[in-house]
Amino acid sequence: MRHPALVALLLALTLAVPVRAEEVQRYGAPITETRSVALAKLARKPRTYTGRTLRIEGTVKDVCQGQGCWLEVQDATGKSFLAKSLDESVLVPKDCKGRHVIVQGVLTSRPAKGHDHHEGDEAAHECPSPTYVLDTRGVELSDRK
Repeated sequence: MRHPALVALLLALTLAVPVRAEEVQRYGAPITETRSVALAKLARKPRTYTGRTLRIEGTVKDVCQGQGCWLEVQDATGKSFLAKSLDESVLVPKDCKGRHVIVQGVLTSRPAKGHDHHEGDEAAHECPSPTYVLDTRGVELSDRK
């Protein structure tokens, strides 16, 4: 080695700089779609996406406090869309509000009606029931903004 002191210094600096890997929590199936659909576009014309596998991304605006079966995803402009695990196979933590989220699922049209699957639970509440929901297949949560 020609410059052992320089190599030692560079190694010391590399080890001294803390690198915090972003922790990502994954639920359900892996996210395979690489491009997100804009929430404003999805909310404006959901019918054009019905039956398609989509990826949406944003911040968790609200989350189901019963089982964690749905979450409302909001983008930077304030537009939001509901992602819900219709078969309740993908449940997210009830304390994920405000975290960055990527959701993959199939856009589904549903008849508007109430939903009472939490009846009898300590945290019984009314779940939202919009006409269109993203039937959640996979979720990634992180602290990224």
